[in-house]
Amino acid sequence: MSDGPARPAGDFRQSLQFRFLALATLPMLAVMVVFAGYFARDSISNAEQKLQQQGQDVARRLAESVVFDLFSGNLPAVKRLLDFERHECHAVAIGIFEDGHWLLASGLSSALPSLADGSLGVFAQQGHNLVFSRPVGMTIAHDPYLELDHSDVGHAVVVAVLGREPVQQARSRILGAALGMATFSLAVASLLAWRLSLRLSRPLHDISQAVAELAAGGVSQRVPQVSPGELGALERGINRMAQALGESRRDLEQRVRTATHELSAQKEAAEAAVQAKSRFLAAASHDLRQPLHALTLLIAALREKTLEDNAMHLVERIDDSADALTDLFNALLDLSKLDAGVVLACQECFPAQRMLDHMARQFAPQAREKGLVLRVHASDCWLYSDPILLERILNNLVSNALRYTERGGVLVGLRRSAQGLRFEVRDTGQGIPAAYRERIFEEYFQVENQGRQRDKGLGLGLAIVYRLARLLGGGVEVESTPQRGSCFRFPVARCRPSEVAVAKSDFVSPLQGTLVAFIEDDPLILEAMVQLFEQWGVEIAAGSEVESVLHDLRELGRAPDLILSDYRLGGGRTGIEAVQRLRLALGAGIPAALISGDTAPESIQAITASGLALLHKPLQPAKLRALLSHLHGIKTG
Repeated sequence: MSDGPARPAGDFRQSLQFRFLALATLPMLAVMVVFAGYFARDSISNAEQKLQQQGQDVARRLAESVVFDLFSGNLPAVKRLLDFERHECHAVAIGIFEDGHWLLASGLSSALPSLADGSLGVFAQQGHNLVFSRPVGMTIAHDPYLELDHSDVGHAVVVAVLGREPVQQARSRILGAALGMATFSLAVASLLAWRLSLRLSRPLHDISQAVAELAAGGVSQRVPQVSPGELGALERGINRMAQALGESRRDLEQRVRTATHELSAQKEAAEAAVQAKSRFLAAASHDLRQPLHALTLLIAALREKTLEDNAMHLVERIDDSADALTDLFNALLDLSKLDAGVVLACQECFPAQRMLDHMARQFAPQAREKGLVLRVHASDCWLYSDPILLERILNNLVSNALRYTERGGVLVGLRRSAQGLRFEVRDTGQGIPAAYRERIFEEYFQVENQGRQRDKGLGLGLAIVYRLARLLGGGVEVESTPQRGSCFRFPVARCRPSEVAVAKSDFVSPLQGTLVAFIEDDPLILEAMVQLFEQWGVEIAAGSEVESVLHDLRELGRAPDLILSDYRLGGGRTGIEAVQRLRLALGAGIPAALISGDTAPESIQAITASGLALLHKPLQPAKLRALLSHLHGIKTG
């Protein structure tokens, strides 16, 4: 007869036979442990009581036996009696204590307790020994012929010290007997359970194997129907379940195919919606930047004219509004560039004090205006990082600290820690509640500016700080106590100062007489740029297409000194293409730059890959003049 399907050797503990054995033997084992423990405890307790009774009897017998010998001063007889009792009861030591000292001792005297204070109960435990004591005396009837004064015996006490070895021996014998009985009973129960498990485990193993096959997807698996009774009913039920599972599986596969097709269509629709949203945001940003860029240029041109005080005041207010919009668009552009991954950290070794001095000069007027104290601690450390990105992080943090601090001041400095150097910006402002400390790095989130007041910022500064810190290989930590202030910190690497310091030149070439080729498809911006360049004394060949600019240049009879083009031109063309065509026609070495209001990640990546200088709309005229002077200086230098 077959023993059933082969089973891996290491799988016995998970088998049905093992479970049947455990089910039969574990209760038996538990019962045996309980009964063995009970009888062992009872027997050991009896041995303990017997030992205690023996010790009390020895102390009592000796206390009654040595009365007359002690009274008469017959100490040798008392000593022999102590030795006899000690040998008879296997005591560790027996002694007589009288008047503050040990009068006699038999056995191991060091085991006798210290009775300096004269206090000892009838029974005590000292380590592994039991100590019994009894005052020396004897109960006798009144005898007129025997006049014995017990006060003459003194305050003698018999002390017997017995070891616990008998109890330990009894425990070992009892535990050995209990273990033998439990082993025999367990072996008998295991043999009976093994025979029972062989009859039940084989059909159950076939059933479990069939269930495993069903779970693995084999819905064609069936159980042989060979068992009677409940097991036979279980086998038939498994087969019916397998048939039902096969039908359900076919139905489910059809439904999954249908749902997968629907989800695929929904995913494609969602991706199309995301792309449409990105295109809309990029186009909206570009279209909004165009009139703002023109407004900035017209304001700059208007400033060059002589105006009345009232008119100049209006120009200042218009300029403030344009600056606020410019800050918003620049922050949005910074976030777009960081998210697009086109901002790269150019790390170098530079002195920290240079950055700290620049920051102190930049923010000192703002701090004085609010009546705050700005303290920038000096440092002789040299840092290895991107100085531009690092200064942008500090500027945003200090600007936020000054904006949200009403009294006290702001502290900026470098601190050494176990992990290295770190910048810290501390303020005495209102603090940040714990519930908002994770959200302050989200875009547009401001704790105390739910009304979106413009003087409270845009809610983008900390989002930019967080991304820039991650780009530099660190993170930003914040600690804050409400009504007491906040502290922002981020790590920075240290380096050794360069032996030779090369100063960078800030030379700006004059633009007088410079010829600029400018391409812009927005007529308003084109007109504003022409007026601005005229104010600067710059000649310009401007147009909405490359052909019209080339025509103007031919009439002038000279190649341009610089090329400036908007990135997004009409007809789907880009400024990169326009610069390439002009360079191809006029000379490959002409410096060129792009102006863009596009915040789409793919546009920013394309501009970065072209290697052309980039100015973002709406741009400040001072930045434009600085860039043009820099490019012209490179050409003439």
